[in-house]
Amino acid sequence: MRAVLTTGRAIDPREVPAPGNVRVIRAAPHRQVLTEASAVITHAGHGSVLKALAAGVPLICMPQGRDQKDNTTRVLRLGAGVRVSKRASEQQIAAAVRAVLDNPTYTQAAQRFAATLATEATRYPDAAAETENLLTHTHN
Repeated sequence: MRAVLTTGRAIDPREVPAPGNVRVIRAAPHRQVLTEASAVITHAGHGSVLKALAAGVPLICMPQGRDQKDNTTRVLRLGAGVRVSKRASEQQIAAAVRAVLDNPTYTQAAQRFAATLATEATRYPDAAAETENLLTHTHN
């Protein structure tokens, strides 16, 4: 198993001890990484959850606060992942990852939602396109 761990700006990746199969970096291009991912462990922020689901990748959610508990609830309702406590032990996190990897229903649910998002993206214009459309019709 290989893993990518992103630290963000707050933690220097060199300060994080990790085995050879784990690459520790500040940030990663989500689209590229998610094409090879089998699961995502996340704090369940809106951006991380949506990007993983759009890529059809199931989640292990460890909400810390803010909107993350609500986002986790949505992932659970979709059947696209599991929740672990922010105080979970290494063993509990590993068991959650194993549960998601061993049960294809999580990936299937994430892929169904990815298809829904893709369909909506083609049917409904984004905010920029909608604004442009309104401005065009207002000035004609």
